[in-house]
Amino acid sequence: MGEAAKVVRQERRVRTEAAMLDAFETVLVREGADNVTVQAVADEAGVAKTLIYRYFDDIGGLIKTWGRERTLFVPLDELFPDPQASAAALHNDPFGFAKNQILKQAQHMRNHPAYVELCLAELSGSGPVVDALMELRLQRNEDESKALGVTLDGSTVPLLLPLLLLPAAITYLAMRARKSPVYAGGIRLDSDEGWAQIMGAVEQTLDLLSAAAKLAELTNADPQQLAANFMQGERE
Repeated sequence: MGEAAKVVRQERRVRTEAAMLDAFETVLVREGADNVTVQAVADEAGVAKTLIYRYFDDIGGLIKTWGRERTLFVPLDELFPDPQASAAALHNDPFGFAKNQILKQAQHMRNHPAYVELCLAELSGSGPVVDALMELRLQRNEDESKALGVTLDGSTVPLLLPLLLLPAAITYLAMRARKSPVYAGGIRLDSDEGWAQIMGAVEQTLDLLSAAAKLAELTNADPQQLAANFMQGERE
């Protein structure tokens, strides 16, 4: 085969793969993860399903390729534009570190409904979609830890684990926006205005916790008790 023919063949393969990845995302968002099958993706892409098996082995391989190539997570260079500075902030200012991560990830989730659909599928706890997503998450954790030179868990920074529970709350709200978007007496989770309200509340929470931690450091007080006292004063 001549060199020009090889180039044409490679370009055709790239276009075909892109069409199948696009089809997967379309089916996922339109019909939900339970209805993502090789046949459904093949029909949407206008290809024979044998081609999907040839390119990706199975539906799990398709999902993992899509997750790697379609920025399932916030790109590392956006999350940590200066990895050395981020690593220092992780230890010196865990609240600022968490705030940067949480807000960027929340906005990314807001802009990627396919990711939310995968999170909804994760609640079922089984199946190729869930298995593929779990593998992608584990790889992402490794990539983040490698970028920062530390393991991102509660053993490295004790405050980090409770702080990173906030993304779980945000993930819940993002999933709820897909299924039952009215929240807390009228906030529309499926609107930019409603999501902005939620993000404002997240920022306030992190700023409050940061202030309590700093005050506790100065006074040798319990930061959780300080936060509780402050919230009690707000209500009164």
